[in-house]
Amino acid sequence: MHALAIYGTETTVLAAVGIGGLVRWNLSDYVDLSTLPPPEIQYTNAKVLLIGDTGVGKSGLAIRLTAGAFEPTYSTDAHWATQLRLPDKTELDVKAEGRDGVRENREIWLWDFAGQADYRLIHQLFMDETSLAVLVFNPQSENPFDGLGQWDRDMETASRRRFGKLLVAARCDRGGLTVSRESVERFGRERGYMHFLQTSAKTGEGCEALREAIEQSIDWNSIPWTASPRIFKLLKEEIVRLSDEGFTLLRMSELKQQLEMRLPDDPFTYEELEAVVGLLAGPGHVWQLEFGQFVLLHPERINSYAAAVGRTVRSHLEQIGVIHESAMLAGQLNFGDIQRLPPREEAIVLRAMHQTLVDHGFCLTQETDAGPLLVFPSYFNRERRDQIDHPRIFGTFRFSGALEELYATLVVKLHHTQAFETEDLWRYAADFRVVKNDGAVGLKMRKLGEGDAEIVAYCDPEVDIESKVSFIQYIHEHLKRYDSGTALVRHYVCRNPECEEVVSDVRAILRAREKGLTQLPCQFCFEPIPLWDEVEQELASEKYEARVREMEAISRAGIDRESRDLTLEYHAFAIAEEASQTFVPIDDDEVGSQARIDLQHDVPSDQRSGRCLHLQLRPAEVYESIATNRDGNPVFEVRSEKPVDRWQQSDAPIMLVHRMDDGFIRWMDVSEWLKKNNKDLKTPVKQIVFDGEPFTALSLLRMRDRVVGL
Repeated sequence: MHALAIYGTETTVLAAVGIGGLVRWNLSDYVDLSTLPPPEIQYTNAKVLLIGDTGVGKSGLAIRLTAGAFEPTYSTDAHWATQLRLPDKTELDVKAEGRDGVRENREIWLWDFAGQADYRLIHQLFMDETSLAVLVFNPQSENPFDGLGQWDRDMETASRRRFGKLLVAARCDRGGLTVSRESVERFGRERGYMHFLQTSAKTGEGCEALREAIEQSIDWNSIPWTASPRIFKLLKEEIVRLSDEGFTLLRMSELKQQLEMRLPDDPFTYEELEAVVGLLAGPGHVWQLEFGQFVLLHPERINSYAAAVGRTVRSHLEQIGVIHESAMLAGQLNFGDIQRLPPREEAIVLRAMHQTLVDHGFCLTQETDAGPLLVFPSYFNRERRDQIDHPRIFGTFRFSGALEELYATLVVKLHHTQAFETEDLWRYAADFRVVKNDGAVGLKMRKLGEGDAEIVAYCDPEVDIESKVSFIQYIHEHLKRYDSGTALVRHYVCRNPECEEVVSDVRAILRAREKGLTQLPCQFCFEPIPLWDEVEQELASEKYEARVREMEAISRAGIDRESRDLTLEYHAFAIAEEASQTFVPIDDDEVGSQARIDLQHDVPSDQRSGRCLHLQLRPAEVYESIATNRDGNPVFEVRSEKPVDRWQQSDAPIMLVHRMDDGFIRWMDVSEWLKKNNKDLKTPVKQIVFDGEPFTALSLLRMRDRVVGL
């Protein structure tokens, strides 16, 4: 495949991979080379993780590697990324590879991850696309292997590509290994580590060797590269400088203004800036928020604020893993030593963090009389006591992976399946009610060490077999996405009415299956128990594969709907704040809206006009998109006529807010549309054509002027 890229009036040639490898065109046969822009630059970006328990010396190593000096450090706040600069490949190197005119620019970004427990849940979002992992430990620890296995499993689970690994002992100036070097090297060999190095950030011992090992251990040829014109390089460098100078959160328009001031002799388009931001967002150097057209230049802030939420939830007096949404959005959190952002930036980052937690299934929302409550399954500390009347154990799953993420997402997704309703949550345990017949099912996770765990599943005998098998199969499929080797070991119940004990000898059951036995003697009354029972027959049925896929689709749709609703709400909040209007969330008022914007007479006056705009932010409750007309506008099918009738009669504008397929958020005055297109108020409205404009601060001010009469 060949690619010709056109940027404005500039034309460049992109190297492309075809059947024969790298391809280039000799443009001197066709154009005057003196008229072409400077040679394009080929970027290869390697992401290197510095991970390990808190206080082992990761931050000191990162500073020594990047700045060449020692600085005393404290425990890292969430994570931070810094560039480890490498020289560009020489012109001779490039020509030898057959790519005249293309200058290769290799970059290493060191990501220093905090080791505290409160950060572990959301770390998984930042570990993808890893090229190399440096696992750091304290050589003076009595058992340095305690946490290494868990970190190793977390990395393997989170990254979707192959990566190299280095094992590093830090702070060796304080003393040598408390265990034998042979045992450390054996640990490294068994888990695929390429080198073991001993270092000291304070004295510099081993740091140059570590730097060389990092560069040489990266498989540069496996990393996708990007070729771009010179302006892309300039924009990228200036964005990185803005980040280094302390800029945290900018709208795209503000970012463009900053860059135009810094590059007065290098004009660029908005589209080129979007492309560069997208390139930086790919490996996580910046974060493009899904609302407000914001660019977060310090993505680690999401992690910092998530950790503050974690600390707050863990400190709940009843240890029930919850926090009121309003308290979280107001910043009423246990920040510890986290440096907070200015209030206006903090308000946006808190909302971005909330939307991220919901989108990835780390928490669920429960409506209460006091407003929405956020529930974090993995933050419950209240232990569940064994109860005599508790449902019997149905089976056990053993698996490996990022346990906090795995457990939290399983509980949240089960909650959204509609087949099961959350009844109660405990420390790594969850009870559910079967919606069909009120039967009780549940699960409990027990950590086994080094990223291993087991989940036991419970089912009431009265639960119908379809619900029972669906519950088990759903858990199994979820676990297999993290660990393909996950298997179910059944627990059997003796059928002797005078016994009815649970036979849970896992070794005996597995041994019987290995020998091809069809039954097993009860360990209590010695009556035979059939191993191939009706449950096994149902588990082997293909119909449950389709059932689990359906449940997964329903669950994902529920999570997506909640995430989308938050995106629309937080976009409206950000736009109202930018336009100096007042955003007010409400709980379905008389016209069925979920928020309003109170309009002011003039900006920046604080004088309220008494007029407002009502915002419809939850489309699934009233309508759904079913098609697109010839103009490319969505066509909504009305599912509930009552709100539409109220929209037609409303004195205040009712604004439908919709996220388009291209990601842009638009809005439309549906009350005005109804008055134009449904003059006969007696005819039920079946469809609405959404012909909205971009929902921006400028469009909000235009609506303000129209409604207030300015």
